[in-house]
Amino acid sequence: MSSSERVSKGWVFAAEWPSAERATLDGRRLESLLTCGGDERIAIDADTGRNRYGSPGGMARDEAWFSSSTATAITPRGYDAAFQAFHSVLEGHDASAIPAWFDRLRARLLALFGTPGSEVVLSGSGTELELVALVVARAVLRQPLTNLVVAPGETGRGVLLAASGRHFLRSAPFRDRVACGEFIEGFEDPETIVESVGIRDQDGMPRSADSIDDDVIRKVEASIAGNRRVLIHLLDCSKTNRSGLRRSTASALMARYKGQALVVVDSCQLRGSPEQVRADLRAGFMVMISGSKFAAGPPFAGALLLPSEILQQLRHLDLPAGLLAYTAAEDWPAALRGRVTRQFAAPDNIGVGLRWEAALAELEKLFALPVPFREAVARAFADAVAAQVRDNPRLALVDEGIGDGPQPGQTIWPIVTPVRDDLSLTSEAVHRALRLPRPDDPLSATSKRIFHVGQPVSIGPRSALRVCLSASQIVDAAGNMAGHRSLETAVAPLMADVDGLFQKWLRIADEVSRRS
Repeated sequence: MSSSERVSKGWVFAAEWPSAERATLDGRRLESLLTCGGDERIAIDADTGRNRYGSPGGMARDEAWFSSSTATAITPRGYDAAFQAFHSVLEGHDASAIPAWFDRLRARLLALFGTPGSEVVLSGSGTELELVALVVARAVLRQPLTNLVVAPGETGRGVLLAASGRHFLRSAPFRDRVACGEFIEGFEDPETIVESVGIRDQDGMPRSADSIDDDVIRKVEASIAGNRRVLIHLLDCSKTNRSGLRRSTASALMARYKGQALVVVDSCQLRGSPEQVRADLRAGFMVMISGSKFAAGPPFAGALLLPSEILQQLRHLDLPAGLLAYTAAEDWPAALRGRVTRQFAAPDNIGVGLRWEAALAELEKLFALPVPFREAVARAFADAVAAQVRDNPRLALVDEGIGDGPQPGQTIWPIVTPVRDDLSLTSEAVHRALRLPRPDDPLSATSKRIFHVGQPVSIGPRSALRVCLSASQIVDAAGNMAGHRSLETAVAPLMADVDGLFQKWLRIADEVSRRS
């Protein structure tokens, strides 16, 4: 049964219900939809009311979210936008309402990021975009592929599996059980070879841009010499705020191996500008973005932007049969849907649509703000985080002291807590403790609050947590400017949350240190 059928058959409301009761029921149904159309990562645990990333099905109350490199909760603006779409699109009986809604979502994404002739394919997550990009590359290049991934350890845990055309979890949006690690039906032949290039050495130190580019060039040359075509990944921003493969090098490789190599930009963190995304499309690159990282939409929502020159080469799309467990007809624009040679198993993914509604509610407001204001808020946040870490010997910034280390205005700050040798365990323990209220702690009111930061990520022998700024926090600051208030006043609530986060963090670090 399609999402639209489930809505029309199960969610027709009685007019005589009291408005408060109806609103409660509507909210529950909306929250159920917001977490549908995904895999087990998005599932809400019945005991905690949250998914594995700590995000609830609906809004969170009085919690501080600095975790946008991993996932956040839906914002009030996002919730209102999704609620409005729930009522205006899903409660009616017009068969054309849902297709038209997905067309509008793609049009809004193109208005922000697109170039003339570009198109958007939606997906349930950034990792699923790897499958879509692989299908497009196979259709264009028409040869056995090498999929060259940059910094898989700083993108997503399932990226290497998805990049080879394999199931990367135990479930899929439209199939309850799949075999993690096995080929998705239709991706076996010809088999895709996956290679990777790291952006850090074994000690976790950043590699130079020259050395990363040289590795990519050598691997591309070897694949072409072996009669394989290459899909080259360009990493715009990693989990620790680093990039990999310069755009000039990527363009040179595409020009040198025209018809033999394609480039896909991993912009799933979405921490660059719309202008950069458009420049990448004009360069002929595919671009992967997500609405559930910096955009602060609920997890999970992805989109693959396709430039016009790639669309012109897609005469037809023979989707692997197993891909239908991951994609729905309305994920694809009509221009591409008509070239697909296989019947879709699902007509639509309502959850993806609602999650993009929430993300676009933030992104459209963000990019309507003046660039200097956005940059000023990011600088204020960065200065506050850096000062908190540098003033305390229990904390340390990752990449501090290197040539291109922490930058003013950066929005992901990886931080280690060097209180004992087992740093990975320490990061996990701190991460869990920050998300637990401590009502019996008499010394600090902040201990009673819940603080979310980006999940631990391994950096050589160390493990770091990440403190992140999101689009919603910049938009909130803009709202605080009403009445011509100062920037300092506008960011004061954000600064108070930063202070509270580090107060609790240091209390936890002290306790862990005393126990070790």
